[in-house]
Amino acid sequence: MSALTDFFENRILDFILRGQALGITGASAAAGSGPTSTFLGLYRATAGVSPRSTAVTVGQTTVPATSNGRMYRCTTAGTTGASEPTWGTTNGGTTSDGTAVWTEMTPDFDAMNANVTAIEVSGGGYGRVSIASSLANWAGTQAAASTTASTGSSGQTSNNGTLTFPTPTANWGTVAAMVLSDASSGGNGLFWGVMQTPKVININDVVPVNPAGFSLTLA
Repeated sequence: MSALTDFFENRILDFILRGQALGITGASAAAGSGPTSTFLGLYRATAGVSPRSTAVTVGQTTVPATSNGRMYRCTTAGTTGASEPTWGTTNGGTTSDGTAVWTEMTPDFDAMNANVTAIEVSGGGYGRVSIASSLANWAGTQAAASTTASTGSSGQTSNNGTLTFPTPTANWGTVAAMVLSDASSGGNGLFWGVMQTPKVININDVVPVNPAGFSLTLA
């Protein structure tokens, strides 16, 4: 058995993100609540978006020109092809691209290993955004922008307000993924996802914001 019931999905999301007691039978399980805050971080496609006819080195990361919800890490250095490859969609699978090879990064993000931590934005005024755990800040599973305990069947929540990052004081690069963690630095990754539209963030750009409606799904 591996699937979660709607009831337990609701309880877990409310416990971790919305400041509520876990609320299941058993005194020890029912005690306490989740973290007081979680922290949203930004992660880079260090080679840019699907670079063409470009020399890439091991460890650099990229995303396809049309997002498929996945990020890729160079595991064989080389020169990318003139035309974009057909990106593999197998977790941890490889995609040949000219003389370079990319490896799909779902296993890296699931483990939050060094391949991921190495590509978080750093310096230049960057900091993760703190989100206090509350019913007000995260929607219930029944509807976006709701502020009552979860009663839906979607297994999904989303932020109810705009999340504002610091003003960049240096180039942050091509931001292509986000991770929600339990600490302002380091810590444990809780949720991750690749952005539908990557964004190049440079020095003195308008303060980066993440509007309401960034969704997290318990899957």
